[in-house]
Amino acid sequence: MTESQPTVAATRRDDLLRIGRELFARHTYDELSIDDVAAAAGVAKGLIYYYFKSKRGFYLATIEAWANELLALAEADPTLPPALRLRRTLDAYLAYVDASEDSYRALVISGVGADPEVRAIRDHDRGEFLRLITEAVAHRDAPPPALRAALEGWLSFVEGASLDWLAHRDLDLVQQRELLVAALAGCLHAARTVDDSIEIDFTVL
Repeated sequence: MTESQPTVAATRRDDLLRIGRELFARHTYDELSIDDVAAAAGVAKGLIYYYFKSKRGFYLATIEAWANELLALAEADPTLPPALRLRRTLDAYLAYVDASEDSYRALVISGVGADPEVRAIRDHDRGEFLRLITEAVAHRDAPPPALRAALEGWLSFVEGASLDWLAHRDLDLVQQRELLVAALAGCLHAARTVDDSIEIDFTVL
């Protein structure tokens, strides 16, 4: 039995995004043309226009796929104990960082400050990650201001520490993960220092 047309189209689109991720991990947006992408994918450039409308559309779809994959790692198994759930999530995150070094750097660094559409994709996914962490540590959807600021700072720490880890590789994965857990604990205590009405579930740590 042959695959349905929508399934074939989705698979082909995913294949193009995978190639795009490899290309944009090694090259800036301006360094690549549609012809370069088509040649790397072994397809006519009209196929890229068909799925993504333009090079810009292809680039943004690639960034969104990266961001969504990272966000999916935050969806830990809810049946696990909270502390184990957090560590499994961070282990998966760091495994992605380790296996996709160039892609991670491109997602975190490339074009974020100057490109409002790329920044909007990252801001959306960071917001979702912030919501998931807030639900885990405070059992609520929206964090109060002090907790929101502390968790935003922690997310920036995670990214900065992960880039440092890639640059130096002088901590093993478990040490790196426990550094992130300890930093989260510090951020939560800092939020409580500012607003002692915030209820934190420290069993997550």
